[in-house]
Amino acid sequence: MFDPGWIDAHCHLSEERISENLEKEISEASQLGITDFISSALCKEEYECIKLAKFQKFNKFIKWCAGIHPNYEKSSEKDFDNLTKLCDEQKIIAIGEIGLDGRKDNSEWQKKILLKQLDLAKNYDLPVIFHTVKRYYVLYKILKQNFPKVRGFLHSFNASLEITELFSRYDLAFSLNAKIPNTKVLEFIMKRGFFFFETDAPYQKPENSKADFNHLKNLLWVIDKVSEKTSINKDVLKKKQFENFQMLFG
Repeated sequence: MFDPGWIDAHCHLSEERISENLEKEISEASQLGITDFISSALCKEEYECIKLAKFQKFNKFIKWCAGIHPNYEKSSEKDFDNLTKLCDEQKIIAIGEIGLDGRKDNSEWQKKILLKQLDLAKNYDLPVIFHTVKRYYVLYKILKQNFPKVRGFLHSFNASLEITELFSRYDLAFSLNAKIPNTKVLEFIMKRGFFFFETDAPYQKPENSKADFNHLKNLLWVIDKVSEKTSINKDVLKKKQFENFQMLFG
């Protein structure tokens, strides 16, 4: 029987804490059946990692997305031409993570660079991976007015049922990590069936973790928790995530 393996839909392999121990991180995750990683590059320095031999060694496992983040100190609008080049060279499978972050007081710039990148995704027919903090309703209105046919997923999703229902109107999946939504939201997501699992490593450690940062192998912690809370067999979750991956990314 074909076993598709687990997919870490969102992580940061070029972040120093992971990249310094890349082989160990991927090896430990692979031993648990995690076979694919979608790594997000957020600045020129990280875009360049895509072409490094250190990462290309793991091309079988790693797929890349890239974007200009709304609240990452190294992200810059100056990187847009480099991002476009990655699209031209077909080095990435999605634009992201991009979005809106209410923790930073530069909302006009955030909206401007978001629209610019959404337009880029549309022009290259690429999915979008969204980062959203305290700005879900604003993002919803932007998409409704400008990009109602957007496809992709909301990473690190943990919002209200009302917001979940709103975004279900788009062709967007919900990606779950250690910040698991409440039971009603989780049940809605599972019933809808369009979901992914992620670590966001090295960020978003599991609760009670004493490690210095989040490891790729902790994807199984997320999956175990979702399975426990929903009583859905892990093999069923794995099969559905693989189908979603194929549908979104081909």
